[in-house]
Amino acid sequence: MIMKRLRKQTLDGNVETLVLTILEAGPSYGYRIVKELAERSEGILRLGEGTIYPVLYRLEERKIISAKWHLAENGRQRKYYRLTPKGRRVLAGNRQQWQMLVSVMEKVLGSAKYISHKH
Repeated sequence: MIMKRLRKQTLDGNVETLVLTILEAGPSYGYRIVKELAERSEGILRLGEGTIYPVLYRLEERKIISAKWHLAENGRQRKYYRLTPKGRRVLAGNRQQWQMLVSVMEKVLGSAKYISHKH
């Protein structure tokens, strides 16, 4: 069975880290972040702006990112988000947590196969 999308439960708690990772490369705006996540994940992450904007507002409130309005080429205002120094520290901590989780999941999932054959 090939899965084309991740379940919401799988993503919960990780969307902030994904957004911060996109912003690590430089300032961006909501719609562009959504598109970048879809591109980098080869279409597996198809989050809507309705998912991203609450995350952005929460990160801004916690001073993990900052935001400034800029005039876009089409003449409309766009809110650009960027990582703050606190945001860089949070992202580094989140990466460590993610690496630990991946390691634990590999150990447990790998050992589950081993254990199930022993009985």
